[in-house]
Amino acid sequence: MTDRTTPTLASIAARVGVSVNTVSRALRAPNTVRPELRQKIRAAMDELNYVPNRLAGGLSGTRSDVVGVIVTSLHHSEFASLVDTLQAELLAQDLQVMLANTRYDPDEEVRLVRAVLSWRPAAIAIVGIDHPPKAVELLKAAGVPVVEMWDVDGPVIDTAVGIDHRAIGRAQGQHLVERGYRRLAFLGSLRDNDSRAHKRLAGVEEATSAAGLGHVVRRTEPLPGNPDLGERLLGELIERQSDVDAVVCNSDVIAYGVLRGLRRLGRDVPGDVGVIGFGDSEASSCLTPALTTVRPDREAIGRLAAAAILSRIDGGGPEIRRADWRLMTRETTARQSRIPLAMAAAIPADPLGKG
Repeated sequence: MTDRTTPTLASIAARVGVSVNTVSRALRAPNTVRPELRQKIRAAMDELNYVPNRLAGGLSGTRSDVVGVIVTSLHHSEFASLVDTLQAELLAQDLQVMLANTRYDPDEEVRLVRAVLSWRPAAIAIVGIDHPPKAVELLKAAGVPVVEMWDVDGPVIDTAVGIDHRAIGRAQGQHLVERGYRRLAFLGSLRDNDSRAHKRLAGVEEATSAAGLGHVVRRTEPLPGNPDLGERLLGELIERQSDVDAVVCNSDVIAYGVLRGLRRLGRDVPGDVGVIGFGDSEASSCLTPALTTVRPDREAIGRLAAAAILSRIDGGGPEIRRADWRLMTRETTARQSRIPLAMAAAIPADPLGKG
């Protein structure tokens, strides 16, 4: 991939009206430069999308053999098998992985994008297609292949590999409606910048709307997902909306807490309340009752992302690659259907949602 013209220390110095040495000191030893001047230099770096070059001087005009991989979370190993597969595929081609975790923090994402780019990576793989504007600017200006992972529903920077989260939400909602559940709730960790969870919620709402049901009740907080959060949110939900008979959880670990909470409340699953998760974590099929959930093909996303990276490095064009996912129907939604087949048939099925 051909490099674009990139800003230098000299262009930063010219913008601020100081020497190159002053800009260099601001980067290497910021305490030796006045705070007001440091702020001006940093503003100029942002305006010009400047990224420091951390490679040795003799290699300053080359790319490294590093592929930067930026994920949004390492919590409960959501992306572990994806990254593991991606790394294995890249290592086979003598490319090393540099892993970074944004923790769903947009400011941290910008810092990490700048930091990874400073190592002049051969490519960057990053989770999601919705990023802070400054991160997008930096990635577009870097002149390296960018492969966005885990989502393909919307505009992309360069190349994307992932799944359609809105279609997954529709499949979750349709599944519950077909089994006679009428009063659906969406529960769990929902951050403003977690567009994938928002798309799944929108898909659930599309399914209930198509079935002529009421609105989907929401009980969410912008916190890392864990069973304790799931149980607490379930308790708050039931206290305010006791007639809810199905809960769509934004992750399996949230669903674990929901199931624990329903058991403590004496609610039968799936008779009184159905529960469906997302992720198909290893424990989900081992629970009693076993959790109905959606299994994204993480390994396939890792393989496809690696193939896309290698293709772009070799001069191939941008592309969108879709991975498969499966609705794993288990005991937590095993209630027999209580709605007419005509109503269930009115909800369009997604061809990728294989049960």
